[in-house]
Amino acid sequence: MKATEYLLTMGKPIAYYPKLAKPLGGVSSAILFSQLFYWQDKATSELGVYKTRDELEDETGLSHNEQRTAIKKLSDRGVLIVTEKRLVHKTYYKIDNETVNKVLSDFAKSMIELSRDIKSMQPELNIVDAVMATKSSSLDQEITTEITTNNNRSSCDDKRNPKKNHIIDFDLIIDAYNDAVEDKLPKVVKMTTARKNAVKKLLKEFDAPTFQNLANYFYDFAEKANRFYFGENDRGWRADFDYIVKTTTYLKFIEGSL
Repeated sequence: MKATEYLLTMGKPIAYYPKLAKPLGGVSSAILFSQLFYWQDKATSELGVYKTRDELEDETGLSHNEQRTAIKKLSDRGVLIVTEKRLVHKTYYKIDNETVNKVLSDFAKSMIELSRDIKSMQPELNIVDAVMATKSSSLDQEITTEITTNNNRSSCDDKRNPKKNHIIDFDLIIDAYNDAVEDKLPKVVKMTTARKNAVKKLLKEFDAPTFQNLANYFYDFAEKANRFYFGENDRGWRADFDYIVKTTTYLKFIEGSL
């Protein structure tokens, strides 16, 4: 039997919400969340759904260690409530829908504000509208940021409609970076003024200067960069946040010359 034919006998592939990967801390967290969310309305206990680690591994493909990491990330964000009944050796998992809605809403708002902040540094660009469509019941989150260029506005209109100064959520950027690098690279503890300026400068290099694209860059670097940057060199040197957010590092990375 060919491998492709064998795949047809292995059951259905698991589906998950890819757009949840960034706000929930990674692909593994999104996969586990999606699977547990699927089981929520089928739970027979008010504590949530009962699942063993082996069952979750069979259903998601996540190893016990991967599940442990994903559960910690989801619990830390408050979206997953874990109840362990040690006497009966059972663990229940319950999704906190209210917290999920807040986490996703905050994530969406931060992306919009980040985009506005970067665009405000470019006088030739005007943010006309930013729309966030959230379908919380199905968790089919869609974040739409509409940016239009308007070079015909008169100086009089500019005075009547001054641009607002939006603040970048640097704490969220720290979380995204630390989630992406995990224990592979040194984590960020404090966002200094120099680091903030470096982030703003880096975002200008993106086609779309959004938080999501910045987070994607962190995840891509952690996954695809040469192992040299993770300590596999004669000096044991590892890249850090300051090195990764340099525009020269970013350009070399996307051009494949890093």
